[in-house]
Amino acid sequence: MGTAKLEEEDFGSLVKAILGRFIQMFALYLPMAPNMRARCQKIRGVDIGKNVFIGFEVYIDPVYPHMIKIEDDVALSGRNLILVHTSPPLYFSETHPRISKMFTKTSPVTIKRGAWIAVGVVILPGVTIGENSIVTAGSVVSKDIPSNCIARGNPAEAVFQFDKKPVSKL
Repeated sequence: MGTAKLEEEDFGSLVKAILGRFIQMFALYLPMAPNMRARCQKIRGVDIGKNVFIGFEVYIDPVYPHMIKIEDDVALSGRNLILVHTSPPLYFSETHPRISKMFTKTSPVTIKRGAWIAVGVVILPGVTIGENSIVTAGSVVSKDIPSNCIARGNPAEAVFQFDKKPVSKL
């Protein structure tokens, strides 16, 4: 089901989760228009605004899609990974419960209006990407990105602010 343990607690949520995962697979691998991918993700429970572009192979958290908000005019270029939960494998949780608790996290992700997420970006739980920001290819976003900036790297950091002087040289 996408995690080391079954997250769904009752039969109804299990059926909904299975259907959501099938819809996710259609959106990931079948050739379709980007607006159709956005519709598929809306059906799964992702809060998606208007004019959202979702490219090929954008993987959105399979267990908690309802914890993701993508505002208007956002572009997800492709091969992106958006997660709102993380947890160690069950065997690790049983053998090292204190360490496992430190690395278990479930927190919403928000991508604000006008943001552009380039190819291969990984967005981790609890992150907000500000309005009109650009996250460059291959970045790993583990903390909030301010509005009106270019962010890059692992972990992604703002390197240029549109309305201010450069944070550092590109």
